Amino acid sequence: MHYLALKAFVNLDKVTKNEHSESQPPVEKNFTDKYRRVIKVDDKHLNPLFDLKDVSKRAYQLGLAALFTGIGISIYNAYLGLYASSFLVACFCFAILMVILLKYNDDIKSLTTFIIIIVCGLIIWEAVLEGIESEQYLFFFPMLVAVPIIVNLKQTQYRESIIYISIIVVSFGVTILIDKYVNHLENFTEYQILKLASINRIITISSTIVFAVAYIFFEKKYIDELMEQSNQVIESRTQFLATMGHELRTPLNGIVGVINLLKQDNTPAQQEEYLQVLKYCSDHMLQQVNNILDFNKIEANKLEIHPIELNLKQLLLNASTPFAALFHEKGLELKMEIDPKSDVMVMADDLRLIQVFNNLFSNALKFTEHGFVKLEAVCKNTTGKSIEVEISVEDTGIGIDPKDQKRIFETFWQVYDENTKNFIGTGLGLTICVRLLKLMNSNLVLVSEKGKGSKFSFNLTLDYAKTRDQFSNKAKTGDNLLGTRILLVEDNKINMMVAKKILTGFEAAVTCAYDGKEALDVLEKDPGFDIILMDLEMPVMNGYTAIFEVRKLYPDIPVIAFTASLVDQKMLSELLASGFVDCMLKPFQPHQMLASIKKHLFKASATA
Repeated sequence: MHYLALKAFVNLDKVTKNEHSESQPPVEKNFTDKYRRVIKVDDKHLNPLFDLKDVSKRAYQLGLAALFTGIGISIYNAYLGLYASSFLVACFCFAILMVILLKYNDDIKSLTTFIIIIVCGLIIWEAVLEGIESEQYLFFFPMLVAVPIIVNLKQTQYRESIIYISIIVVSFGVTILIDKYVNHLENFTEYQILKLASINRIITISSTIVFAVAYIFFEKKYIDELMEQSNQVIESRTQFLATMGHELRTPLNGIVGVINLLKQDNTPAQQEEYLQVLKYCSDHMLQQVNNILDFNKIEANKLEIHPIELNLKQLLLNASTPFAALFHEKGLELKMEIDPKSDVMVMADDLRLIQVFNNLFSNALKFTEHGFVKLEAVCKNTTGKSIEVEISVEDTGIGIDPKDQKRIFETFWQVYDENTKNFIGTGLGLTICVRLLKLMNSNLVLVSEKGKGSKFSFNLTLDYAKTRDQFSNKAKTGDNLLGTRILLVEDNKINMMVAKKILTGFEAAVTCAYDGKEALDVLEKDPGFDIILMDLEMPVMNGYTAIFEVRKLYPDIPVIAFTASLVDQKMLSELLASGFVDCMLKPFQPHQMLASIKKHLFKASATA
């Protein structure tokens, strides 16, 4: 609560003073087009133990083993003069080859199932041709040994194993019954029977031993990788605690120190400098906390994408706005090259995209001392239903050494600063970017040269919104909420005071209520509010209860949940299902509050 109040006061000072200073042209550093290594990042780079048991590879290996074994048996049968059996096995080999090719082209789902069915079918037909004297039934035993190797028991919960073993056992029974009730079709000599039985024994015993040894080898490899992964988890957690302890204690130390200095020095100039330090430290802490929460969602596989209707060009402009002053303070030029074709309404998750931009801009700000940072968006392909846009964030910073260009996407990996001899950052931002873009069917591409800067880019294919351009025409312009009536429901007086001051700073008309019951009383007397900001945890009547009454009595007023609770994806879904249109987390940045309110005002006006 103390941190929330501090963060809010620093933001409040920025809104009420509304000071602007003129920038000096920065010294631009050319971003050369020399050869630079291109790194395309996907989920496998983030998880080197992506498939511990390599089950998919083993299915191909089993198919190839069956194929080459069949070729050998076919040749041997022809050598013995058993041409019908040789032709049958050759057909089997062709069938195995076709199945492998179909799986390679993703035309079939389960390669293992097809291989087992084909092998069992071959043995049954061999029994019809040759009878039990050739001992073809022995091939069922190495197949049983092979089943645990090609099935991931952890993921399938034994279902696949039971299916495969059942197929093999039933086929074995059918083979024995065929020998008892069906006369074989192939005419044998005693020499042929002896040779066939001998070669089948040798092949089955050898393959059984090979599969047993392979099973031991793969399980040992699996256990070793699990141990390595366990050690990496322990090391990562230790590094996480050490890194986050440093990253949070450093700005907290600045906050504590500056507060003590504010008590001692009352000159306006010094106070302004101290407030700048407080804002920087609080922003830094907020970013680290948000990264921790998002990383926790990634670990729990709870990150989801929720597209809404938005203007693509406006989103890009909004993404860079919070960093404009920061780049200016550091003497960097912020360049914007946005394709005019991007001025169109699309379906996209604005929160997640803004999060990606925030991490990329933060890195550019952190590692660039002079020159520029450029946001570029180019519309590549447009159809009647969607638009493809290539987006990049480029800087003239320190660049990334080729040996580190993959490692920077690993969790908790930090960049080493040769000037300060320290590691910089938490190592979470780019990991989060990659995971978010993966959810949007995109990849993050890095182009960088040591000492020359870096460029991060990704492609997005976004569906057009139903309202297309008409929606943007109804949007209000400007960076204020002039004429907007807001009902602020908050039980904490400090949070109430700060939020009200920020909203009135944006020229909104604000009415306050300290709990849900009081909010309903206000609405009963005056239901003409444009939007409601409602806290969740309040006395008398909390936000969870009040939202049902508001939705029932005043369904046209958008209600935004206003909370400091740790809102995961499940809780957010429940809030939206209960009637809230969005959730705004405390602490918040003033521009975030403005953007969220305007977004839902625009949506309300578009549906009116």
